[in-house]
Amino acid sequence: MAKKAIRIGVSLALMVVLLAVFLWNVDFQEVGRSLAGADITMLIAASLVALFSYGLRALRWQFILRPVGRVRLSSVLMTTAVGYAALSLLPARMGDLIRPLLLARREKIPASASLASILTERVFDLWSVVLFFLVFIVWPPHMPNLDEQAQHSLEVLSFSGYVVGGGLLVGTGILLGLFRYQERFVELLTRPIGWIKESWRQPATNFFNHFLDGLRVLQRPRDLIITTVASIFMWYVICWQVRFTLLAFDVDLPLRAAYLIVTMAVIGLAVPTPGGVGGFHKATQVAMTLFFGIGLNEATGIAIAYHAICFVPITIIGLFCVPLLGVNLREVDSVEPEATGE
Repeated sequence: MAKKAIRIGVSLALMVVLLAVFLWNVDFQEVGRSLAGADITMLIAASLVALFSYGLRALRWQFILRPVGRVRLSSVLMTTAVGYAALSLLPARMGDLIRPLLLARREKIPASASLASILTERVFDLWSVVLFFLVFIVWPPHMPNLDEQAQHSLEVLSFSGYVVGGGLLVGTGILLGLFRYQERFVELLTRPIGWIKESWRQPATNFFNHFLDGLRVLQRPRDLIITTVASIFMWYVICWQVRFTLLAFDVDLPLRAAYLIVTMAVIGLAVPTPGGVGGFHKATQVAMTLFFGIGLNEATGIAIAYHAICFVPITIIGLFCVPLLGVNLREVDSVEPEATGE
């Protein structure tokens, strides 16, 4: 309980600090005018595209779980919505645990395998985001407002992109190796547990085997190709969501500009605040002001609208889905401690 309280406190403190940095030197009246003048039709279009991307995410998750068992589409859709609602409302990225555990409870699949499927999702997400960013680096749009600082920052980002890409290659290779030597690997992991108490070893063995089952889509060439294509298409749709949001503010940048903005948004989301608040806003604000010459106040308004489009509609839907899953908000918040339950 104490550790959870500390985690929540740190998450909320980070949110406050990052929001303060995001709003520093901002003219609130100008930001308000920018938001009031946005094209509502384009904002609705961006919101619909965002919801479509969540639907694609749910379909991809259902496919990733096929080696574990067949789960109903209605279940993955509802738990995806509830998970992202929890991600928006709860600190410390609790939604990342709540979503797979609710699905495991509803579909009677091993919790460890459901949790591992989220790791598989993250691998494909990272590969897709890095791919789009590298396309941006190799084939950049016209950026006439780049100064020396922006050029240096872009070089640092480019180097980081190549490093992350190399790390993903190594990490994916390690995961594939685990399947080849799964029995030996699990035996090595559980041997120390057996030394402590022999009766604990078999449950631990089951946990690790189920966990690897949740990653098994990486081992099957056909499934790997399908999931990769689905992931690239999903992130391509997300880039269009950014383009529609920019057009709502009468900012007409090439679609490739969205590749960088999305990459920066993902970096901002890595900060464990509720719904990425603060980190998401600042990262996208920097992308627009530093690299594309958008004014601070307008970029601030766009960042606020973009975050709302990403999280508000899915949060509303998720809250409606909570009772459909047969749980209440208090139960959703308490799912986390059951993370290792089978």
